[in-house]
Amino acid sequence: MPLHLVPVRDRKLFRLVKHSVPLKLVKGRSLYTPGDLARDVFLVHSGFIRLVLPGMEKGAGDRTVSVAVPSELFGDEAFVEGHRRYGAIAGSTCTVFPLPQGKVLAGLKTAKKSLNAYLEGVERELHRLRHAQGGSGGPTASQRLAEVLLDLGVRCGDKTGRGIDLSVRFTHQVLADLAGAHRATATTLINDWLYDDVIGTKPNGCFQLLKPQELWALAGYDLKEPAK
Repeated sequence: MPLHLVPVRDRKLFRLVKHSVPLKLVKGRSLYTPGDLARDVFLVHSGFIRLVLPGMEKGAGDRTVSVAVPSELFGDEAFVEGHRRYGAIAGSTCTVFPLPQGKVLAGLKTAKKSLNAYLEGVERELHRLRHAQGGSGGPTASQRLAEVLLDLGVRCGDKTGRGIDLSVRFTHQVLADLAGAHRATATTLINDWLYDDVIGTKPNGCFQLLKPQELWALAGYDLKEPAK
């Protein structure tokens, strides 16, 4: 479960970063695989990391079950000196800092805001995973994809007027995996929302959430407009 540092430059944890040697990864480079011994946790400085599991169908490639974006820690299996539950692959050209798990854990114990953010992030991730279970009576692919975009807007988005600009570029396949949907389904929904100006794209390919209120409605939430 990726941990977003609060504040972004958590002083105690960033003391560790100063003594860490950054790892620069090209897109598609594997950092570790499921079953590897977990020795370090990692902080994303730029780009993003895909946390993956093997595809569910024979011959299928890895599927993305979560992502770690800038200012987020991942690899928390190291806190209990266990083995990696997921693989970690560079989703784009990125830079990460390996950090010693013991010192990170000690820092978190006294960094109340970051620890609270970690616990809130775990709860949010559990909610997303529960909501990603489709099928009879479950949320539709449209609801799941809308919620994925809103979650990414919170984690790596910048407010611009009434909208939110994502600072990381995600492919349709990554978004489809996170939403538990087929790539073709995700692409159709994205194209529909682009046509309706619910979302947009920047010149660098990053998505813009132009109408977050409509995305909340698409995700299945009935949000009331604040009283004036």
